[in-house]
Amino acid sequence: MNVLITFLGTGDYKEVTYVWGEGAEERSVCTKFFPLAAVEIFQPDDVLLLVTREVREGSGRERYERLCQQLGERARTVAIPDGKSEREVWEILERIAAEVRSDSAIILDVTHAFRSLGLSAFTIAAYLRRARNVHVRRIIYGAYEARHPQQESHSSGKDRAPIFDLTPLLDLVDWLGAAEFFLRRSDATLLGERLQDIHQAAWQKRVGEDVPRKLKSVGRTLLEFSQALHLARPLEVMDYACKLARLLEDIKPEVECWAKPFEVILEQVQAETQRLAHDNPKRLDRENLRKQLVLVEHYVDKGLFIQAVTLMREWVVSWIILQRGGGNWLEREPREKIGKILALATRVPLEESGDELLRWFQGLPCSEVVSNLWDRLVDMRNDLAHCGMREGAARSASFGTRVRELLDSLKALLESYQKRCLSGSALFWM
Repeated sequence: MNVLITFLGTGDYKEVTYVWGEGAEERSVCTKFFPLAAVEIFQPDDVLLLVTREVREGSGRERYERLCQQLGERARTVAIPDGKSEREVWEILERIAAEVRSDSAIILDVTHAFRSLGLSAFTIAAYLRRARNVHVRRIIYGAYEARHPQQESHSSGKDRAPIFDLTPLLDLVDWLGAAEFFLRRSDATLLGERLQDIHQAAWQKRVGEDVPRKLKSVGRTLLEFSQALHLARPLEVMDYACKLARLLEDIKPEVECWAKPFEVILEQVQAETQRLAHDNPKRLDRENLRKQLVLVEHYVDKGLFIQAVTLMREWVVSWIILQRGGGNWLEREPREKIGKILALATRVPLEESGDELLRWFQGLPCSEVVSNLWDRLVDMRNDLAHCGMREGAARSASFGTRVRELLDSLKALLESYQKRCLSGSALFWM
């Protein structure tokens, strides 16, 4: 169902010809009440006329009664407060929501909105779209003040006033929400979807060769980058970050033309991704481990402590593999064995060590420091993995401080080993 939500204020409205569209698509209506023009041009199934008490019973009463008479049975009056306070704005939202069915399509007319209600209308549209799954077809404004004299070729003799389409302003609200999602929690779901939707819509309305070529690819890669990041897949994160570094630079001309709101945050998105990029993430070296700690710091800054702790535990295993040298550092068996060695290191005296790998590790100058780090990481990882379902579980509020302390310890550890590099099963000295 298409619903027109419109307002009536107390102004002394003058007759004018309201115009929508251009050329062969132009439609026009001569009236002093814009809701009448909106009904004729957009043909809604239902009309909600929002009026304050001043309009119904005070100075606007005569105009209100005349408009109701002209609208007839298709219009329903909704009494609303003036919207002077937050409480009154919420009351307006609740009253409109009670009148609009879920899955409806609405046209929101703010032309005669009383006082500040025009601004509140955008809040209304955003609220209905999110809370009631309502599709906002248009937000329109009959710009009487932008009227220009009628030409001789038109018969009504009245000035012509354009109808402005303000819907893009609501799209800007969506862009801001998508940007905040990404910049606060590195969740690119909304941002990636918007870029892909814009790309798809432009191709569906294609005129000639003037269409975007890379927006969809950037949107998809942002989604993949975000998913890898939230699943704590550092090698994928580094790889997607590299791809994004190139794509985001190449996409600037298309963004300026097709996705202007994205241009505002483009540099921030570039900064967020570039610092995590690595051109050869499967090559284990000091730079790889440093990038992983940059990612851990990124997780901590975004409040993603589960991912941070999970990656820190794996980082210690990778650090030991690099110290030891040889073998495939991504193979499951050696990684599991190192985990077992770390668990035993502080419990089995060096002279009783029967395992060559355990004796090697215990001979490292920093073995005790690493073992203590490992115990703390494993305990914290288990606490998080088991959702605090154990005696003595840490309080949620403590994780930020504890994770940052562990991160500082890993940074110090990074500076303490020889420069070497592992790629597959080969060992390279640098």
